[in-house]
Amino acid sequence: MAATVKSRELQRAMLAEMAGDRSAAARHFLAAAHLEVVLAEDYDAAGAHDLALRSRISAASSFWRAGEVKQAQALFAALLKAHPSQAAFLSQVIAELTQEYSARAS
Repeated sequence: MAATVKSRELQRAMLAEMAGDRSAAARHFLAAAHLEVVLAEDYDAAGAHDLALRSRISAASSFWRAGEVKQAQALFAALLKAHPSQAAFLSQVIAELTQEYSARAS
C-alpha cells in the first residue's frame, strides 16, 4: 500500500510542478520522499537490496525536487559511500537535478 500511495504522491507532485504550483509540488514531493525512505527500509528487511537502492535514489531526488537540497545531498553522499559501483549513475542523477532545479530557480 505504501508503494501505491508513494506513486500517487509523485504523480500529484509532477502535476503540481507542471501547473506551476511550487508549494503543492514541494508538499507532495516531500510526502513521496518520506514514503520512499520507509519503503527502502522495508525492502532491505526483505532482502530486496536493489529495490532499496532504487527507493533511496528516488527519496533523494524527491527531497531535491521539494527544495530540500541539503537533505538530498546527504542521502546521495551516503549512497555514494555505500554503493561506489553506482558512482557514475548517481553523479549523473545529481548533475541532472542540479541543472534542472538551478535553471528553475533562476
